[in-house]
Amino acid sequence: MNNFGYIKDTFNNILAESLLNKSDEGKKLFTQYIQTLKEDSNLKNEYLVFKNLTTKKFTNSSDAKDYIKENIEILKSIDSSEGINKLINILGKKELVKENKEIYNHINILRNTEKTPSNLQSIQESINFIKEEMLKEENVEINEFEKVDVPPSILTKMAVNRFNLKYQDINESEKEIIKTILNGNDDDKESIYTNLKNECIDVIDNRLSENSDLELKDKLLKVKDKLLRMEYNKDSFETDIDNVYNLKNSVVE
Repeated sequence: MNNFGYIKDTFNNILAESLLNKSDEGKKLFTQYIQTLKEDSNLKNEYLVFKNLTTKKFTNSSDAKDYIKENIEILKSIDSSEGINKLINILGKKELVKENKEIYNHINILRNTEKTPSNLQSIQESINFIKEEMLKEENVEINEFEKVDVPPSILTKMAVNRFNLKYQDINESEKEIIKTILNGNDDDKESIYTNLKNECIDVIDNRLSENSDLELKDKLLKVKDKLLRMEYNKDSFETDIDNVYNLKNSVVE
């Protein structure tokens, strides 16, 4: 059976792309996905369990482990194969997104592995992996979107930099940034971050050579110094690239 996590992420990305490209086709596919969740109680429960295991945060390790075990027990009792086949048919030939492969594999291990003395270690490793994710500090919170028909993951990604709110007529550069935030791997993100930072530094150098205003030059040099000290950090990438993008726009104007 196809991993539900991949399917969920794929539909979320379809929605994101449709918002960016103003595509009615993507919105229709996502509407079909939501309708299928509403009509199939097993599928809806699977969605909620995956949401619990991938978005819930704890400060206490013991509470996190208990929460994981309870959700896995529920997941083991769900037969969502029929609903998942429906979703696969809706997607057609679209390639599944596998950006969260590691955590979904651990969920599958816990769901499908029968407890025996020989595999307890593997089960414990999967519990610990999910537990550590739950104990990580959450940097972005969007509390108003809790319903099944508005996936928090896509709203978080879209809202985190709020490019879709800031730029009604986004250009190709902005589209590339958003696509990298949504779909890019670490190498893609580091590359676009570094390129954007270098572009910003080039703009500053040009303005420094063109201006004789000492006060303006002093401000530009401070911005350049800040940029030179900024390094790529995957944990704060969304915020950092937004800051660099805004810096670039401010020095251009």
